[in-house]
Amino acid sequence: MPLPAIPNLEIKNIGNKSKPHLVIRGFVDLPCWDGYYLYDETYKLKKDKVVKSGRIELWVDGEIAPDSSLLFSEEQVNAYTFLAEQQEQVKRSILQSLQQQFKDLLANEYPYSDPEDPIFPKISDAAQEFDFKEYIGPESIHIGEDVKEDVAYITWRFRCRWDVEHGLDIVTHKERVIEIAPEADPWKIYKDNGTYEQVRKEYKEPAGAAKPQKKWWQFWQ
Repeated sequence: MPLPAIPNLEIKNIGNKSKPHLVIRGFVDLPCWDGYYLYDETYKLKKDKVVKSGRIELWVDGEIAPDSSLLFSEEQVNAYTFLAEQQEQVKRSILQSLQQQFKDLLANEYPYSDPEDPIFPKISDAAQEFDFKEYIGPESIHIGEDVKEDVAYITWRFRCRWDVEHGLDIVTHKERVIEIAPEADPWKIYKDNGTYEQVRKEYKEPAGAAKPQKKWWQFWQ
């Protein structure tokens, strides 16, 4: 029986020759995101950089075998397959959740910003069918090891016009949106898949305490 696989991936060294750090990185094509904002280059008298042909950088927490073959869990392959086959549904869920949470996001994360600044979509625009196309775009997708109901969670790193330095993290499980925040909180996943108490004990953290240490991929966005 063939091992589960995810296409278009390769081994990358994001360290150096003396201290190599091998990761699994490649791309996924999600045409539904074609043309979405990535970077503002108007200061260079150029058009904004956007997602082209729906191609998005993909990172996966898999294993690298001694023969350099890549090994993934069935749950990770299930997450990839669902995303590829149901990309429109996932995109619609992300945009609807962002619409619903946008006012609170502005109030909680950018309290000193002027909501009338053109870097923000107008609140009145964040209505049904508003697609945020001129304001956000997925830069990378990470398929992690945390799972629920035989499907792994996916963390999206979005670029956004109102926070070009930090961007926006969006965590999904199949089509459900678990979190939208400048930085993903691992505890939200643990609460969603029912492992919160177990993980909290492992980290010996009291309820509501600090997050676990970032995973390697979060330092390289």
